[in-house]
Amino acid sequence: MAKRNICIEIQAPGKNFEYAKEAIKCGADTIYIGAPKYSMRHDYGNALDDIKKLVEYAHRYWAKVYVPINCLLYTDKDFEEMKSLIWELYEIGVDAFIVVDVGILELDLPPVPIFLGTNTGCFTKEVCKFFEDVGVYRIIFPRELTYNEIREISEYTNIDLEVFCYGYLCVGYSGKCYLSYAENLSMGKSVEQSHYNSANHGVCTERCMSCYDLFDADGRLIVENDRLLNLRFLNLPEETIKLVDAGVYSFKIAGREKDLKHVKNSVANYNIIANDVVSKRKNVKRLSSGRCILGFEPDFSKNFTKGLTDFFFYGRKKEMYSKDVLVGTRVGKVVNFKNNQFMLDNDEYKLTKGDRLRYKVENQHVKSLEITDEKNGLYTCSDIKDDINGLELYRYIYTEGFKEVEDSVNYRVISVTLNIEEKEGGYIISAKDEDDNKISIEIQKGSMLIKKDDIKDKFFVINDDIEFVIDFVNSKTDIYIESVETVRTVLFEKLREERAKNRPVIKCEIKKNNIPYPKKHLTYLDNVTNSYAEKFYRRHGVEQIDTAMENTENIEGMKVFNSRYCLKYELGYCSKTNPKDMPKEPWIIQNKVNNNKFKVECDCKNCEMHLIYVK
Repeated sequence: MAKRNICIEIQAPGKNFEYAKEAIKCGADTIYIGAPKYSMRHDYGNALDDIKKLVEYAHRYWAKVYVPINCLLYTDKDFEEMKSLIWELYEIGVDAFIVVDVGILELDLPPVPIFLGTNTGCFTKEVCKFFEDVGVYRIIFPRELTYNEIREISEYTNIDLEVFCYGYLCVGYSGKCYLSYAENLSMGKSVEQSHYNSANHGVCTERCMSCYDLFDADGRLIVENDRLLNLRFLNLPEETIKLVDAGVYSFKIAGREKDLKHVKNSVANYNIIANDVVSKRKNVKRLSSGRCILGFEPDFSKNFTKGLTDFFFYGRKKEMYSKDVLVGTRVGKVVNFKNNQFMLDNDEYKLTKGDRLRYKVENQHVKSLEITDEKNGLYTCSDIKDDINGLELYRYIYTEGFKEVEDSVNYRVISVTLNIEEKEGGYIISAKDEDDNKISIEIQKGSMLIKKDDIKDKFFVINDDIEFVIDFVNSKTDIYIESVETVRTVLFEKLREERAKNRPVIKCEIKKNNIPYPKKHLTYLDNVTNSYAEKFYRRHGVEQIDTAMENTENIEGMKVFNSRYCLKYELGYCSKTNPKDMPKEPWIIQNKVNNNKFKVECDCKNCEMHLIYVK
């Protein structure tokens, strides 16, 4: 089935206007940036004036701006504020909204694309087809889907599809992790206080990154003080072209909370990957215009990393979590280690002060060291007790690489061809950009002579204020003009107006029909938290709707964490793949930060793990 969209897009996080602008310079086709309220990154909302500035800047390059308003909502007041916010953002000119609460589909919405965020949990082809039929423009896939599952959905539907390609991984199913909500309740907060301070309302406490103790049913320690739920970073560089061939054209980089170097470097790397895909697939092009002129060499090693993984793309695998993994770039083996000084067995990599590296001694936990000084290839490191002679080092903090990206000055430019024809008393100058937008101006002759072979060099200027560069000039004669700057200003302003007139804009509407939803019974894990969402599902034939987790006060015995990641499998106790002497079940996992305890429940039939809340 033919897809509507044949343009590949690299979608970058916009922490704020400046970060988003830099992402566009480094190759982003689209930006997702948080609104003042109701964003899944509560602390990274932006004023409407800043979003308006971003829209104006992005649209110069035919890049798009998406606004995630992707929290769960609870009251009629929430919906009144949400509706007002959506219409204000529409008037500003944003290109799409990312939503999670399906109650929003009951509102009177402007004719702009609606994307369903990953927290909606669209795992099956039937659910994706349903949302296509009610007018949703795009599904943002859960990160856990395999390539085969993605391809099956793509072949079954005609809806736009988006995947995460890089960045932090949520270990639980997005939208179905209630660890923050449970923590709030355990502190004596009310249901209302708890759900407005939960992950599904943009306030995630990131307990998955904490250390845990794991016990068997008799209280015996299985694993002590380990980051058992702390996953590596997602990265799908080699998989991008496979996904394009499968009908996926939007690739999202996670990290609205990350620093500027993360944004610049990750976007620049995926810009190269996208351009490579376009060069190999003639039916695919980039969504936005222009090319990048970078002040740094993109390299994934110039980002902080917890290690990289393709997650479930090729199916289940071990060593997804980060604690005992030698992450980063292998820089060599240690030689001549003595008194906290050493050399490497090669000179391919040069370490600098501030670099941090990991090493592993036999069966011990992975440890780290920091470079405190360097002289002629002799490195001084932080005080360590291990004999690291002969051990391999992996650099996960690359000081010079980080600085190179951070300090870089970058540009995004749209290629323009000029055609100059002489006429009585002056010239007709025609300009055509890379998207085939064409304009012409007439100018009078002046006193400044520019030789025909020098016109391109005289008109070629790169700066932060002008997005165009003159790459080609066709002129049969020398020209006389009064001012290059005046001609450029008039020419580019008219070209900018022509591009604005021709910029592709997608309009679509939600269809208020009665197509049946694939399920008749929704449980507390389906997050129906308000009357608008209930009305939506009832209209589409759902017969039973249970009270949502985040409207429930007594959550004893309920699944507060749900995941395709499984501790049994990760630790080698899966009876399907690598049976060992199984520690007595049920297991209990305890958070080292707040001491909250959860029973580990494994649904082996569906290869899922749940954490059950226990007091």
